[in-house]
Amino acid sequence: MNFAIRGMLAALLVLSAFAQEPSAKGVNFYSLDREIRTGQQVAGDLERSLPIIRVPRLDAYIAKLGALLANYADRQFAYRFTVYEDRGFPSVAPAELLMPKDPFLGQPVEPVAVSGGPIFVPISLLANAQNEAEFAFQLAHAMAHIALRHATKAATRKELVDLAMVALENEGVTRVKAARDGIVAPAAMEFGLLTFIRASELQADKAATEMVAAAGYDPEEAIRYLEGKAALGGGGLDKLMSAHPTPESRVAAVKARNQQLPMHAYTTGTGEFAEMKALAGNIH
Repeated sequence: MNFAIRGMLAALLVLSAFAQEPSAKGVNFYSLDREIRTGQQVAGDLERSLPIIRVPRLDAYIAKLGALLANYADRQFAYRFTVYEDRGFPSVAPAELLMPKDPFLGQPVEPVAVSGGPIFVPISLLANAQNEAEFAFQLAHAMAHIALRHATKAATRKELVDLAMVALENEGVTRVKAARDGIVAPAAMEFGLLTFIRASELQADKAATEMVAAAGYDPEEAIRYLEGKAALGGGGLDKLMSAHPTPESRVAAVKARNQQLPMHAYTTGTGEFAEMKALAGNIH
């Protein structure tokens, strides 16, 4: 089989994977056991690298809120929450099997979901949250990433890109030549990976909307939170190459899912939010 045919087959394999919507099904090189085991290893590395905050009252509050949300999440995973100090922008080496994909580059935008169940919660998210429903949505978003296996799905797609390029390089075809001759476009495949990751973020938003509503929290608070982020603006090339969807698209996704939910009287609250928010704000 000549290199052109091999390259085309590799490209088709990659593109077919990218064509799939993010979901709990579909192509994934990771078994559940491997996903959980590897996620635990990654979480251990992060615990050694991040400035972890151990405050029993705070840990108990977040665990309680997480357990409430877990009633409406995929129960094959054990969701475990660890709080870390992010206000100094901790310098942590990039790691695989995380969602979002670039959690330690600049100001945190959401909790860090590690495949298999661990979740790392930036203390600033609680300190700055306007209400418990907003904070619950942030936790639920991370839990949705884990339930939908987004990190290992993204890692699988990255492996497929690498396999496609290895197949070509074994035939002496460089990335430049592959793109020039139209055999396979590495840049297009890498952009496809970014597109998949952004779609995963939106899917996590939709799933989180369902979770907080089922738990008794008003999804309108999530919309107000995302609208506030959208009002901050930003755009250009950074938006195009970002692993994050635009805040405007997140608002649209949550609004659309919220409109599909049955009418509900949202009254849930732990009664501890104000105290825990103040505690988080006073930790230095």
